[in-house]
Amino acid sequence: MQNSVPKHYLWALGEGIKTCRPGDLIAGRYLLKRDRILIDTQPELLPELPEEIPNFVTPYLRLFSHQLHVPQVYGLVSSKASKLSGDIWLLENGPIVQVSESLMPELASSWKESSAMRQLNWLWQIAQLWQPCITYGVASTLLTRELLRVEGPVVRFLELQPDRKPPNLSELGKLWQQWLDDAHPAIVNFLGQLCQQMIARQVRNGEQLIGQLDKALVKCGRWYDRTVEIATGTDVGRSRAHNEDACYPPSGTVLEGIPGAEACAIVCDGIGGQDGGEVASELAISVLRKKLQQVVLHKDIYEPLSLISKLERAACAANDEIADRNDSEHRQGRQRMGTTLVMALAHLHELYVAHVGDSRAYWITRTGCYQVTLDDDVACREVRLGYALYRDALEQVAAGALIQALGITSSTTLHPTVQRFPVDEDCVLLLCSDGLSDKDRVEECWETEILPILDGSIGVAAARDRLIDIANTRNGHDNVTIGLIHCQAHLREEGNTFTELSIAALEPIETIGDSEDVVTDLNDRNTADDGNSEPKTEILQLPDQSKSPFSLFLKIVFLLGLGGVFAYFFIPPVGRAIDTAGDSIFGKRGVIDTPSSPKTTEKTLPSPIQSLETGSFVEIKSSAVGESGQESDRFYLLKKIGEDVKVTIPGGSVLQVTKKQVESTGNWLELKVCSIPQIVASPSSKPKPNKDFSGVFKPETNQSPAVPTTTSSPSPSPSVKANLPVETAKLQAGETGWIQEKDTVLKVVYNPVLNPNQQGKCIDSDAYPNAN
Repeated sequence: MQNSVPKHYLWALGEGIKTCRPGDLIAGRYLLKRDRILIDTQPELLPELPEEIPNFVTPYLRLFSHQLHVPQVYGLVSSKASKLSGDIWLLENGPIVQVSESLMPELASSWKESSAMRQLNWLWQIAQLWQPCITYGVASTLLTRELLRVEGPVVRFLELQPDRKPPNLSELGKLWQQWLDDAHPAIVNFLGQLCQQMIARQVRNGEQLIGQLDKALVKCGRWYDRTVEIATGTDVGRSRAHNEDACYPPSGTVLEGIPGAEACAIVCDGIGGQDGGEVASELAISVLRKKLQQVVLHKDIYEPLSLISKLERAACAANDEIADRNDSEHRQGRQRMGTTLVMALAHLHELYVAHVGDSRAYWITRTGCYQVTLDDDVACREVRLGYALYRDALEQVAAGALIQALGITSSTTLHPTVQRFPVDEDCVLLLCSDGLSDKDRVEECWETEILPILDGSIGVAAARDRLIDIANTRNGHDNVTIGLIHCQAHLREEGNTFTELSIAALEPIETIGDSEDVVTDLNDRNTADDGNSEPKTEILQLPDQSKSPFSLFLKIVFLLGLGGVFAYFFIPPVGRAIDTAGDSIFGKRGVIDTPSSPKTTEKTLPSPIQSLETGSFVEIKSSAVGESGQESDRFYLLKKIGEDVKVTIPGGSVLQVTKKQVESTGNWLELKVCSIPQIVASPSSKPKPNKDFSGVFKPETNQSPAVPTTTSSPSPSPSVKANLPVETAKLQAGETGWIQEKDTVLKVVYNPVLNPNQQGKCIDSDAYPNAN
């Protein structure tokens, strides 16, 4: 269960604070230390909570899963309680240095003295936050210098700035351009070109921006030597008869090595009160280990989206193995065994963290301890949906009940969260079950028990043993399991001489799709085969577009297009011919043609990875040529990548892109069914309801009002039912399937029957943070 962690230092918002002076005690409780910084003198008491959530507070709640960067609403000081002219809203977890009772430095002021890797890391975090902030109308925060603070490697927001109008990446590029003069020499050329691409709107969204920065980070990361040390341990505790926890590497193990597939730690906590919790934990560890052994990680190949997908699929495979065991043993309700999961993997310059349940991961640096996972419980869900402040949500019945765990239901209702964190300095990642994290024990002891690992005064094994002892003596109510991953990143000595090094110029987005050399080649390490040559300076500029053959080609195409437009509107026979050809090739606007359409050729395929954004809606064409060459109204998806099991979707169905994935076999898209024409929907083929779990372990899909339901008609169409192949099953609303890029043509427009403002009503990306 997520604990209420009193944050003594708070940041004040609202009209009421403007008339207060340092030294004032507001509402008999909050002492104003200096400009808008207060200290709660009674943190053991609940703050005043609002009866209704005002609109400007909602973005803080909806961004709760980004608490590493975004402060959270602590409570309210109403004008009635404070006798002030207006209300005061209090933010916790803000960028406040408690020792000096001052704000952390602005990113802009810390920029000049930072390493190339640190500068890229900060920009990467901003890019990660761009789309969530756009979604909730607070992207102006990322354009306001005084609101962007830093604490070591972490970007922190002082508060959220509502948008008067939605900003664009061109504005962000202009802000970053102001930092060019003080950028590290190793990245100044790259950053200048990236800003140009943003201002010219060649980089059109946050996803493309992240991709560009990823390429620079992987190159910069190659100049570091990296090592990983892992220690794990589990203990039955002081009050339990048996241990339902499990870990990998096995308890008591200490491993040393370099980032890669073996640099992994796993902690599982069997669901309390369930028969076979220890069986579920061990089973999850076994399946996850087998899946990770199949993951091949090369030091020169960087595919973060692919690795994230593999970690998600590994979690789902463990879930299905436990669920199948429950089904085979006819376990129902609270007899069903389950387990939580928190897993970490070090690869190249990044840490990947996968999470389901309420076991946690904490990221410890020299400047702070950060909880990077969010508990999958009722209280956190209520906050993410914008229904309540966190302290109010904690007061609700069953606030700590899990909304998902491994093994309770099938993986169709499981949404593992996978995050990645660039590592630009030594750090420790702590994985633990709630036997340690309850009652804020990690927040209490990280400085004395974990921070010394970074200066070498204590080893990971000794720190592990101390944490287990703390859990048993200060908590003692549960089993306890610990995993410590100590990551060291040291810039090579010769790296300090590369003052003229410039990251290779990245191609414009329009032509970057098939180029993998940009990712893997940092001038091929800039070293000769004998290893004695000095690294070469790499300064590549974008080509002069005005003199290139491509520019001439564009001019010719423009003139031809202008002539075509003239002919279309002023020469009727030509216009009719173009309309007829367009209908026969592409069908209606915003439609998916079937994979077997003879009009579709691979040469004309647009890349869904670049052109169809996650969250986009498409509609299946109402008629298409089927596999037998006859007219059909069915569309086929694969249930899972790599399997031959097909599922069918009737024509006229509306789907939404929920995920993009790159595999060795090509580019894939995951599509989720939003609605099916009533004429072919059948109540007999509805998905089975989620299994009863005593009203506690209900999948979030059924508890979130943000996910709509689809009403089926009373009977299916006989003709359609007769045409369904025996080997296929009908996919229902809410279910997903996969399609390969080369097998279909995706028209990259919203269907005109759909209101673009309805995006997100098929899936709720906040209720399920990893849905995108």
